[in-house]
Amino acid sequence: MMTTLAVASALLATPATTQDAAADDGRSPSRPLSAEELDAALGGPIIITARRREELLQDTPIAVSAFTAEALAARGVDTSDALANITPNLTFRNNPAFGGLTNNAAIFIRGIGQSDFVPTIDPGVGVYVDGVYLARSVGSVLDLVDIERVEVLRGPQGTLFGRNTIGGAISITTSAPNPSREEGHASFAYGTDDLVEAKASYNIPLGEDVAMRLAGGYFGQDGYVYRPFDDRWLGNSNRFVGRAALRAYPSDTVTLDLALDYTHLRENGAPYSLVGINYGTTLAAPPFVDIHNVLANLMAGGGPMPCATAAMPYNPDVDGCLDDRYVAGRFTNLGTGPTFSDSDIFGFSLIGEWDVADDLTLKSISAYRTIDSAFARDGDVSPFTVNHFADELSQYQYSQELQLLGRSFDRRLDWIIGGYFFRETGTNPNILDFVVSRFRSGGAFEGSSIAGFAQGTFDVTDSLSLTAGIRYTEETKSFTPDQVILENKLPFLPPFDAPIFAPGTRILPNVEATRRYDAFTPHLNIAFRPSEPLLLYASWSEGFKSGGFTQRVFPPIIPGITTPILDPAEAIPSIAPETVSTYEVGAKYNSPGGLLRLNVAAFSSDYKDLQIQVFTSVAPVFQNAASASIKGFEAEMQLDPGGGFFAEASLGYTDAGYEEIDEAVTFVDPDNDLALISRWTVAAGAQHRFDLSPDQSLTPRVDLSYRSGYYTDAFNTEAIAQDDYALLDANVAWRDDKRGLALIGSVHNVFDTHYLVSGVLSDAFQVFEGAYARGREAKLSLEVDF
Repeated sequence: MMTTLAVASALLATPATTQDAAADDGRSPSRPLSAEELDAALGGPIIITARRREELLQDTPIAVSAFTAEALAARGVDTSDALANITPNLTFRNNPAFGGLTNNAAIFIRGIGQSDFVPTIDPGVGVYVDGVYLARSVGSVLDLVDIERVEVLRGPQGTLFGRNTIGGAISITTSAPNPSREEGHASFAYGTDDLVEAKASYNIPLGEDVAMRLAGGYFGQDGYVYRPFDDRWLGNSNRFVGRAALRAYPSDTVTLDLALDYTHLRENGAPYSLVGINYGTTLAAPPFVDIHNVLANLMAGGGPMPCATAAMPYNPDVDGCLDDRYVAGRFTNLGTGPTFSDSDIFGFSLIGEWDVADDLTLKSISAYRTIDSAFARDGDVSPFTVNHFADELSQYQYSQELQLLGRSFDRRLDWIIGGYFFRETGTNPNILDFVVSRFRSGGAFEGSSIAGFAQGTFDVTDSLSLTAGIRYTEETKSFTPDQVILENKLPFLPPFDAPIFAPGTRILPNVEATRRYDAFTPHLNIAFRPSEPLLLYASWSEGFKSGGFTQRVFPPIIPGITTPILDPAEAIPSIAPETVSTYEVGAKYNSPGGLLRLNVAAFSSDYKDLQIQVFTSVAPVFQNAASASIKGFEAEMQLDPGGGFFAEASLGYTDAGYEEIDEAVTFVDPDNDLALISRWTVAAGAQHRFDLSPDQSLTPRVDLSYRSGYYTDAFNTEAIAQDDYALLDANVAWRDDKRGLALIGSVHNVFDTHYLVSGVLSDAFQVFEGAYARGREAKLSLEVDF
């Protein structure tokens, strides 16, 4: 392992297939390469927009990993959650959580993020497509079809990107239509578990100044967790994505981009299996499994004791006992309740750029997006009704951003000023069928955000620049609960014999609760280039994530009865924003006379008012009950010594721990680790291109990724913790450039490593659930350019 770390600490993550440019371009091998020459030698300049304007990656003094479409294809990355295997200090899980979604992004960068899909709480890492913010984590695990590049920005991006980028941002840029040429690309793949992937894109010039681009894909694969009850396989894929884009140049100074996208998903549900049962008394909630097992024991003629305990976890004499007979392995689910995951996602955007003058550009980004989804799962993973979940989620969002970008003082000052408006509305009713009660939770939510921002970079000298920026954000959140008890299943059993558990009782007041928040998020940066190959920088930035509401509540909160709060709107539980202040130093280096790129960064973050999710009752609730200190570093590198060989790697380290936490409120030990955060992340890859002829080549490649152990919940429950694991991927690509053909064979997870993607435990439910990765996968792909 130390050897792996030593190698990885030397390497980076912006891969591209390259050729021995030093021998071909006639330059002197003794002359240092400029940043532009090195980028060209590594497969073309990596242009990014991390600071809302086009810059070379190596000229941008912030921690960012950028991947071209070709680089991602070389690694076999075709969905956004796979970025976690190649990016330091990034956790990106397709996390089913409590609802059983099969497309829910749980993203953490440098220890900061959010895992729950609930729409009254915002994500901690912003996801952007062509500059458009995706407000909900539902639908944010994206198929990377017809993209130009992906940028992963680490650290708070509160100045230029704005809302809820406290941990960082993932920015995806799609391929734009091009009026100058007609071209297309198509691919078909078949693989493990009847995997079928079909993708195509086509660029169509409609005139000298207008072009259209169409792209789409189908992704299908059988599931891998078997459910005997209805002969279904959970964890399957069955989705279609489509995109249409139109680019027009009404004049020499104006560019208009119109885009439509659609995703259609119909799947069997999350691949959960039962890991174990927590028999015995829970901390602060009615023990659902124990209650069920007491009733089962009584029905079987036994006494008022559970039919299964920690000392006797299997009781074959009681047929209705929920015990270890249902712990059937990671690839079997013995549930009988409804399980499915359906989504329809639509997006529209209109982006306009007007070059007002030589050094002045006005840009507008208008967007509208919708999500309509329904999903359900059997949370007890048994033939009984102990805890079943069913959700509907509808969300609508509109956003408008204006940017004015310019250069002043003989182009020594690059500046941007702008304004942003965002509004969303939606509903999330959910039916919860528990052993003690059946009720409707959820309600309607609204949110709006208005912000103004400005940032400027001034070149003090040719080698020294200063950047300063600030953003002011004002947000309003509203929540109207529509929550009512539908059935009391245990009216004879205390405390459920109380009137507050009777059918028709409101769980939360049926009124609108509104909270308002505002924040200034500044950014300061100094960059110094002591020589052409080396860039040094230091920065300080702040970020904030909006507050929200605890949507899931049980037992009922009734003003003046179960709570001393008399105002119904104030009785609806809410949380305040969380904030972070981050200091960072870094260096970016291009080796003189050689094809080497090395980027390093170290950071320290003061993270306050964490919106920590805890399970101290029936429902998972959020509390501003903690502060944390996070420190770490990243190192990334690319190496191209020529002769067709190429290597790269990255290393990330995150040391995250609570500075303080209210253990009496959260039941979380102050010494616990933050959930879903690995201390070490490592990636390394190497490939060698063999030229078979002037037009044909054969390129084998291997990629290794390593992630140290992590806990999947705030309690650091060992039963659903994941130990260290490593993944090895391998592929070999044959290409015929003249004919535009490629044949690629690939194997993901060569050694069939099984690791936990998501773990779920609620203290009341008493069941440990896990969703494991599929395991080894192989596929054969045929690609054609036309």
